[in-house]
Amino acid sequence: MAQIPSLINGVLVQFSGVVVNDVDQRVIDALELCINPHVATGHSLTSIYISSAFDSHQIPSRHMQHKAVDISRINGIRIAVGYPQNTSLKAIVDTIQDTFEGYSDKRENFGPHIKKKMGMSWNIAGHNDHIHLSVN
Repeated sequence: MAQIPSLINGVLVQFSGVVVNDVDQRVIDALELCINPHVATGHSLTSIYISSAFDSHQIPSRHMQHKAVDISRINGIRIAVGYPQNTSLKAIVDTIQDTFEGYSDKRENFGPHIKKKMGMSWNIAGHNDHIHLSVN
């Protein structure tokens, strides 16, 4: 297991007080691919807020397997509040999700922009207020 760093490619990573920051290295690799200050052209990503990693979920959740992370804020703005009205937040969220689709070990990519599992459209409730990324 590995720890998600507090800085990824120059972007501040903040954590909810309940997050157990203990994940599979592939989660970190995925975040390093998707999180950078210029992820969305013309918009600046300065911080993300991880509301869940290895915590508060039931098996068979990928969280309980150390293979998932939830991001609920971008640049201090809750996705639930800012998406899709805030054009910068929307562009960043959409690009993070689109970029994750190019990650070879992707499994679940659920959020307000797309909901896919193993690269295929997936019907799942919720996930409009955060980005859920999981790996195989």
